Order: sequence, then C-alpha cells, then structure tokens
Amino acid sequence: MKPIRIVCWLVFLAAFATAGAKTRKKICQLKPRVVERLIVEVSNPSDEYREEVIELPLDTICQRLGTTCDSLRVLDGAGLDVLYQWTHDGKLLIGAYVRKGGVNRFVVRKGIPPSFPTVCDGTIHPERKDDFAWENDRGAYRVYGPALERTGERSFGIDVWTKNTPDLVVNDRYYIEDVVMMPKVDSLRRIDRYRGDSLYRLNSYHHDHGKGFDPYKVGPTLGCGAPALMVGDSIVMPYCFERFEVLAKGPLRFEVCLRQSPRVVCGDTIRESRLITLDKGSNFNKMTVWYEGITKPVSLCAGVVVQREDTSSVVLGRNYVAYTDPTDQPLVHHAPLFVAALFPDGQVITQKQSGHALGIIPDYHGEQYTYYFGSAWSKYDVRTEEEWQARIAWFLRSKQTPLIVTMKE
Repeated sequence: MKPIRIVCWLVFLAAFATAGAKTRKKICQLKPRVVERLIVEVSNPSDEYREEVIELPLDTICQRLGTTCDSLRVLDGAGLDVLYQWTHDGKLLIGAYVRKGGVNRFVVRKGIPPSFPTVCDGTIHPERKDDFAWENDRGAYRVYGPALERTGERSFGIDVWTKNTPDLVVNDRYYIEDVVMMPKVDSLRRIDRYRGDSLYRLNSYHHDHGKGFDPYKVGPTLGCGAPALMVGDSIVMPYCFERFEVLAKGPLRFEVCLRQSPRVVCGDTIRESRLITLDKGSNFNKMTVWYEGITKPVSLCAGVVVQREDTSSVVLGRNYVAYTDPTDQPLVHHAPLFVAALFPDGQVITQKQSGHALGIIPDYHGEQYTYYFGSAWSKYDVRTEEEWQARIAWFLRSKQTPLIVTMKE
C-alpha cells in the first residue's frame, strides 16, 4: 500500500473512531425512559412484624418519574398516602411496614403530596442556656450547650424526657417553664413562697401533668448514651456541644450533627463530632461518633448512668447494656424509666464501671463508630423490665436481619 493511501486509511479510522465515540456519548447522555410509577417492594425475611424507615435513591426516582423531589406521592396497596421524607443527602425515606415473612408493595408516582404532620423535630433553646432538644413519638432527649458551659455547671451527658403522647411537646415545655412561668414564679415567691412554689408545681416540666416530664438525673455523667474516651479505667467526660447543624427534621427522621468542645486526652487536644439520628416509631437513637487529634490508641465507651438509689436493675448483655432508672424522685413518681445503649456489631466489652453500665471499645483510633441509645417509659409503651429486654432484643434482631428493598417499574 502506498504511503498516501496508508495516511488516508489512518485518517478514516480516526474519523470513524471519533464519530463512534460521539455516537456512544450521545447514547450515554440519553435520559432513561420516563415512567408513570415505580414499585417499591419491601421484603421481610424475619418471622416478626417490622415497621421502620427505609431509604431509596431520590435522584434516581425523580429522574425516572420526570419530576422533582417536592412533587412525589407514595401510596400503599389500598391507594392511601404513606408518610415519606426526602433528605439533604439524596435519600427518599418511606415509613414501611410488612408482616413476618411477607412482601409489601408501595407505589411512588408524580403528584401533589399531602401535608404530613411533623413527628420528629428538634431545635436549640437559648431561653434555657442553649439546650438542644429533640423528640419523636416515643420520647425526647436533650444535650447541653455553650451557654451552660460558660456558667461552669457540670452537665455532660444526654438527658431523657418522658412523654406518653405522639404529639410534639418539647417546645411547649420550654416556653411554659422558661419564658412564661419562671419570671412569674420568682416574682411571686418574693411575696408569698407557698404560692410561688404552687405555681411552679402546676406548670414545671419536672412534674408530670399528664403527658410526661423530665425525671432523669444526668449531671456530671454520660446520662443516657453519651460517648466518651477512656484513659485506663477512667472516663474522660465530654462537655457541652460547641456548634450544631440540623440536617433533617420531618415526618420520619430527625438528624443533627454536634461538634463538641475540645478536650485534652493524654496530651492530645481532641475534637469530638456526633451525628445523631432519630426515626419515627423508634425507641433508639442512632449515634455515629468520631474524633480528630488522637495520636495513640485509647478506649471508646458509651453507656448509661446507674443511679445510687438503685444499682440492682443493671443488665450487661453481649452487645448491649440496659438499666431500669428509678427517676429522680422514685417515692413520688413510682413510674421507672428504661434506658439502654446497644452495640449491634458486637465488638464491645460490657461492664459496670465508674457509676455506669458501659460498652467499651478497646484500641480505638478515632474512626467513625456507630451504636444506638434510647429509652422507654413505664407509663407509655413499655411497662416492665421484661418488656424492655424484649424490645432491645427485637431491635438488635432487626439490625441483624434488615428488610430487603427493591425497586422496579
């Protein structure tokens, strides 16, 4: 073949390859076929009824349906709307329920969504020294902020507020006590101590007025489920959060990221971050914690405080610790509070130590670690210690045998 022909042939091949690449690129850029609906199948491989929040890829769903995330409807088998929520990190959350060994099907389609009530919520409360509190339909929790740290008060752990209603109660409790009531109580007490104390008892969230209250003692402890580092057998107590960012609030999920005040551990300045997630219907928060600045292995721990009034109701499981807390006035309240910290991966040592029931993770280097903490109240959804143990076991089994979620046209 003559040189000129060889050059022409090479040019032709290059042009053909370029044209083919352009064609392939155009094909790849073609949008997938838009469909009217998608079927979400949720299979339950366990022999127990399950009700929990499932996650789906939001962008994929919106692209397939040719719509936006705020124009979706999720329907059950009867054609009724199902609670859903979309998140900052591209997930569609659906409140799924399925019988044992069964398959439930949900339809996702384009449409005008109904107005759903907010079940999971949380916010900062500067009226009470920067408390940050959150709740779902089962319980409420709070951690302490920079304004309280500046006072020098020693409150380190996670607090529990009881409730026996699915309604949101936390904001009203703060408003009634810290905005409306306490100025009047203080003024009235200067005139008549008895009347001032009576007004306090009738309104304070430290007393149960029919929907729950704050009966849990935290102070300089881990409270219910706070993480901490350990040096030898000593807990290096965390202090208050420094910054926060709410990532999700809505019908199905609340999520917040907390940046804790720095601590010095073995000469290292350590910064702790926490990602806390609470779903509708769950007694347990998901906690993911990690640390910056650790230069040598330490132990990580989490657990629940054991009150001095009653140390007999501690349960140390293989992958959990549980306790029946008598409340701050057991002879007055008579309704104990159940608390626990759960470690589904099982790589944990459980023991009583330093006034706590702890799960200890040895040889820790600061990487992300996930566990769960939570509560139930004997005047609401869990009546006895045996029921609490059953609830814990059920939750751990659900993590070992997750629901199977598939999506198809």
